[in-house]
Amino acid sequence: MSTPDILLEAKNLAKHYSVSQGFLKPKATARALDGVSFILRPGKTLAVVGESGCGKSTLARQITMIEPPSGGELWMNGVNIAHADRAMKKRVRPLVQMVFQNPYASLNPRKKVGAMLEEPLIINTDLSRRQRSEKAQAMMAKVGLRPEHYGRYPHMFSGGQRQRIAIARALMLDPRVIVADEPVSALDVSIQAQVLNLLMDLQDSSSVAYLFISHNLAVVEHIADEVLVMYLGKTVEHASKEQLFSRPLHPYTKALLASTPHIDPAQRQKKIMLSGELPSPLAPPPGCAFNNRCPHAVERCRQEIPLLQVFEGRLVACHRVGEIS
Repeated sequence: MSTPDILLEAKNLAKHYSVSQGFLKPKATARALDGVSFILRPGKTLAVVGESGCGKSTLARQITMIEPPSGGELWMNGVNIAHADRAMKKRVRPLVQMVFQNPYASLNPRKKVGAMLEEPLIINTDLSRRQRSEKAQAMMAKVGLRPEHYGRYPHMFSGGQRQRIAIARALMLDPRVIVADEPVSALDVSIQAQVLNLLMDLQDSSSVAYLFISHNLAVVEHIADEVLVMYLGKTVEHASKEQLFSRPLHPYTKALLASTPHIDPAQRQKKIMLSGELPSPLAPPPGCAFNNRCPHAVERCRQEIPLLQVFEGRLVACHRVGEIS
């Protein structure tokens, strides 16, 4: 099921949660992820964007095997890891690592930097103590940290330096895929650019693939090769970065891009005001999940769920894409 130019492939990946609604009431099903498909290739970055609650972080937990999916397939190294046994997941898990959003919370305050970087090697390799130390210090140099940082604790570093430590830790096992969940949102804007450029440099040197989760479209435009737009657990548009930012097609994508601030007046788009709130995944509206907020919705949108279709070289889930594009 895999080819050399495909590192990871998701097919109709789904994650449903059973949620209690109160005493003596039947449990409801929250469809946090509802049939998402994509391909990750070596040295490429797929950005996943959407509002809070659209399923981005749930997707990250499936890819990193923190949680098992409720349905669908997830192929890596010729193995469907979505339904693999514990032994197989243990073999594959080092190939997929994660960089978390908050560098102040993701690092153990009681461990020195060197110990944190060596820990994955202790668990997953047979390297000697000296070899582990050498690899950790080499990785520190690669992410822009100095040798004296090896024996320091996380509280002695700035936010940007802590995220560099987190990136180094994720790279210690030479993974093929890194899931970056809002990796720069907790950093100052000036530091964000440094961390993004570091990620891109590391990708150039190692051909690692990134699944980059973000709500900041300016960041996505800087780092992504392809963009997957999600709404209420579903893909509404999947396009190359150039296609999406030059000519968004789905009404939700247009609204997201119109909300992005630009210094250059020529790049500013007319604001698109979305009415209503993001629906609850416990009770999504019938038909298109976006119909109660979409300015182009018609009766068909309220009754029939749109399927992803190829339009102008990208995937779009909209009944009226040909009319409103």
